[in-house]
Amino acid sequence: MRSVGRFIVLLPVTLAVVSFVLCMLALFAGRQQGFMEDYAVVRLNTSVVGRNFLDKISKDDKKDDKKDDKKDDKKGDGGILGDVKDWLGGKKDEAKDKIKDKVHNITETVTEKIAQKIGIKDWYSLHIMDSCEGYFRPNATAPSVELNVTNCTSSSPSHRLNLTALLDHELKVGPAKLNLADIKWPHAIQDTLDILNNALLGLLIMYALGIGFNGLSALGGLAAFAKPELRILALVNFAVGGLGFLCTIIASIIVSAATNTGVKAVNTVGHPVGLSAARGDKFFTLSWVATAFMGVVTLFWMGRFCLVRRQKKRMPEKYSR
Repeated sequence: MRSVGRFIVLLPVTLAVVSFVLCMLALFAGRQQGFMEDYAVVRLNTSVVGRNFLDKISKDDKKDDKKDDKKDDKKGDGGILGDVKDWLGGKKDEAKDKIKDKVHNITETVTEKIAQKIGIKDWYSLHIMDSCEGYFRPNATAPSVELNVTNCTSSSPSHRLNLTALLDHELKVGPAKLNLADIKWPHAIQDTLDILNNALLGLLIMYALGIGFNGLSALGGLAAFAKPELRILALVNFAVGGLGFLCTIIASIIVSAATNTGVKAVNTVGHPVGLSAARGDKFFTLSWVATAFMGVVTLFWMGRFCLVRRQKKRMPEKYSR
């Protein structure tokens, strides 16, 4: 029975190690290009940003075509003079058609690859340590879409992603040579993203502390396995495990509250320009699983401390501390 009680100490050790690993994965997800990209905190979908601008171009083209058709209908038999006017008009129409063809090359696949047509990426993701960008493969509406990561960048923890500056640059160098004013980009979008950036700073701090306390909890559990009669080890492990649990639960609450609020705000403000956001459900699950494991560890050491304390009262000569 004593051996069973001794080996049961390995349960919180195992859970603390698993929680330690999960927190490490949460912290370093997306740190390298393509590494755990599915575990982004928030993903921004920009695959249809600019649709309103391109739709406007398409509508203007249709209006011009209707006007041209009406002009052609008004043309009658004007003899030689009329033929000359028709010839000159045809040359103008030919030049105008060339310009329209260039525009149509952008607008003809509006529902398929708008973002690439105007020079931006399909998506941008926020991770704790950095931000990434890329394209949906084969496209954003495919049943089993894959994430093609093209670049990941590190920046200040409190300003992980400046989407406004990034998109403005990509639009200017893109094939359409646009800017944010052309697609009526709301300035409130970046203000909302800055709130998420600040939340990422809090996550960075909490996960870093959680990793440290979870690792110490695992080591303390091994010490308690070697010296199960020392009551002080149960107390220390309870305190360390409790701190690890506190850090991970604060991080998970930040993930839940900040991402839910931030995603709703981005979707509300970004809807007119085609921007949408989604919470990283895999990251959300990973964070709460790590929290649950440390909760079990804390409860175990609290119970262990109470048990050892009771046994000390019964046999004070056995328990020296």
